[in-house]
Amino acid sequence: MDDQHDEADVLLARIMMIRDDLKSGRLTLVQVEAYRRLGRTVERITREMDAAADVEAADALWREGADLIKAYLAEHFATPTCH
Repeated sequence: MDDQHDEADVLLARIMMIRDDLKSGRLTLVQVEAYRRLGRTVERITREMDAAADVEAADALWREGADLIKAYLAEHFATPTCH
């Protein structure tokens, strides 16, 4: 479980950096829309995990969601921001 928390922290930190770029006007219009889509995806994954029948199902949804988010970030925000 600690690995999952560590991975979640890394993903959250990356998303927060992108949010900071959004607030500072450093994202392109395409990236702004991609960030909004990412937010909707994260909300959907969270709802599905909350509704999971058991811990194993929630863990499977987490893994699938984390992989999806990582791929999405790599595609739409390939260059990490520098602060």
